[in-house]
Amino acid sequence: MLASSATTASHSSGTLPTADSISAPAILVAPYTTISVKSHVPVTLELNHLNFNQWSPFFTSLCGKFGLLPHIDGMAAARPTDPAWAIADSCVRSWLLGTVGTDVLGLAAAPDQTARELWVAIKRLFEANKAPRAIFLSHKFHSMTQGDSSIDEYCQQMKATADALRDVGRTITDPELVLNLLRGLNPRFASTADIADSHPLPDFATTREKLVLKELRLANEGTVAAQTAFNATCGPACRSASPTAGGGSSAGRQGGHVAAATVAAAAAAAAVASGRRDGAAMVAAAAPSLGAGHGHPHRPPAPGSATPPGQSGRNSSSGARRRRT
Repeated sequence: MLASSATTASHSSGTLPTADSISAPAILVAPYTTISVKSHVPVTLELNHLNFNQWSPFFTSLCGKFGLLPHIDGMAAARPTDPAWAIADSCVRSWLLGTVGTDVLGLAAAPDQTARELWVAIKRLFEANKAPRAIFLSHKFHSMTQGDSSIDEYCQQMKATADALRDVGRTITDPELVLNLLRGLNPRFASTADIADSHPLPDFATTREKLVLKELRLANEGTVAAQTAFNATCGPACRSASPTAGGGSSAGRQGGHVAAATVAAAAAAAAVASGRRDGAAMVAAAAPSLGAGHGHPHRPPAPGSATPPGQSGRNSSSGARRRRT
């Protein structure tokens, strides 16, 4: 009203309106429109990884920082005619499009979607066929074993499967998670029965910490056992005389054989102590070499084998001398 009066007055006086006499509409730029979404949501949502449970907390936290959760949770009605609401909704939608993989985009994105519609379509992709997926995931969860995996790898796999079950409506309680974790442990952790008998049962994080500590203790015991086996088996042979300029003494060469064989035996013992599946095979492979190391360095040739060079000449000379006598 004031701007139009000023314009009318200027025209009646024959002068052009100035910038000060006309008030321009204010342009409001929200601070969240200029952020880098990847710095707030470092996880990319992909179908082949089934990582909705890891991605969604990052995204909902981002929306909560700027008060934009109603654009995805449906707690507020859409107001497409409101410019401020339209700007905020377009911003949330661009965040969704920028943090999901192309496989998710191809199935969930559509033209003229609101952020809420896109969010619901994405969520439906990971919640479809809940009943069959719950059955398969439950079987995977209850039949999982550690094998040769480390404690950290085993715990991560167990927790990821429990999270996937939660996404399909089958919540795994913390005591159930701990007991299933203990059930599938490698036999070398058989002494962890005290954890299962604890009252109350420790939580998942505490159980993992105890198992990691035991894993470190077992690895140290394997190293000590290997070193002890090396020292006991090698003995004085490892400290034999050093080789001479003429090729080395037979004792030195024999000590080298013993040392090499003992290294193999010690490595096999360490493998058995650490629980490796191929530990027994390594012991069996090391046994012949260890026995050979303690044998005589020079063995007579087997019957029918070729005579070593130089030996035939000496045999013929001794035979000639016997014939002359």
